[in-house]
Amino acid sequence: MVTIDVSLLGFELRSPLVAASGPMTRDFASIKRLAAAGIGAAITKTILLSPSTNPQPCLHRGKGYFLNTERCSTIPLARWLEDELPRLRTLGIPIIASIGMTPDDAAELAPQVVDAGAQMLELSIFTGYDDPQPMVEAVRRVKAAVDVPVIVKLSSNVHDIVEFGRAVKDAGADAVSAIDAVKAGITIDPVTGRPALLQQGFGRVSGEAIKALALYNVAQLAHYVGITIIGTGGVTTGVDAIEMLSCGAAAVGVCTALIVDGPEKAARMNEEIAKFLNEHGFFSLDEIRGRTIPQIDFPETTEERQEYEKRQVQATDRTAVIDQGMCIRCGVCRRVCLYGAVDERDGGFVIDPERCKACGLCVSMCPVNAIDYKEMRR
Repeated sequence: MVTIDVSLLGFELRSPLVAASGPMTRDFASIKRLAAAGIGAAITKTILLSPSTNPQPCLHRGKGYFLNTERCSTIPLARWLEDELPRLRTLGIPIIASIGMTPDDAAELAPQVVDAGAQMLELSIFTGYDDPQPMVEAVRRVKAAVDVPVIVKLSSNVHDIVEFGRAVKDAGADAVSAIDAVKAGITIDPVTGRPALLQQGFGRVSGEAIKALALYNVAQLAHYVGITIIGTGGVTTGVDAIEMLSCGAAAVGVCTALIVDGPEKAARMNEEIAKFLNEHGFFSLDEIRGRTIPQIDFPETTEERQEYEKRQVQATDRTAVIDQGMCIRCGVCRRVCLYGAVDERDGGFVIDPERCKACGLCVSMCPVNAIDYKEMRR
């Protein structure tokens, strides 16, 4: 029987999906809807000593991306402690309280939110582009103050996410959530030039557009740091979640998809995950977790990792090959081939290995996945 439950820092989650900190985790009522839809765990909107104020507007849905300039929680701390967090403990899913934004603030908030009912903490700490020390200090002080798992939110908007991951792990962090939304983007009206986010004009980018970046950073953290990861960024389907787990995530953060499709999206994604496992002969998510890592040629040195284009590439001899039984004769491969390697023959298409450079464009654009690579022996 297929199961989609996972373990996260000593807690059993019925689903790998974790509602990431954002508009859909702003309070008890919103998280209750997510719990009813089957979410595995929830990370609250970031709780501060003093509530935030949001620009107006602060959210914008574009084609394949999302802009967000929401700040942290607009709810006063007293309400979180006296009402929201105690009620969240009744939902039957693990509750992770996001707290920020400085080491001093996190150290003051941590024992209060844990006493109020938070079972884990996520630290959302302001830090410089190349300086993880504020995160390191926050982890050390929070770990000294509470006895619950501590997760650190990491961004790709830093010099080297691996160095940040290593720093917080050495400081005692139990896990990281990665990646945060990417700074920053602008959408405008081409007629008037007016930005969609009127008051501020720009916002963090999330949604489908950042999935490839998120997968890359999660794989890096899994390989180089070896820490528990909540893989977040661009996950909008159950198959996206499978990809994130394959890159080494222990659980999968979801934010934008829940905003634009509603809480019920969690139920549909759970169904998609179970369907994928069943159709491909897997029984649990443990069978796919991290399977991509051995298939990546990770650089060995820090210099090569940070500037991988400098790395020498070992020559290989491949060609693309079309499976004639799967081909639907659409002609996309011939249209996009940069090297003129696709020939039309007998009403179908074949690839000339002498001209093919195995660049991969036709493989990625074939609508029925009828093209794959073949090793050549000359």
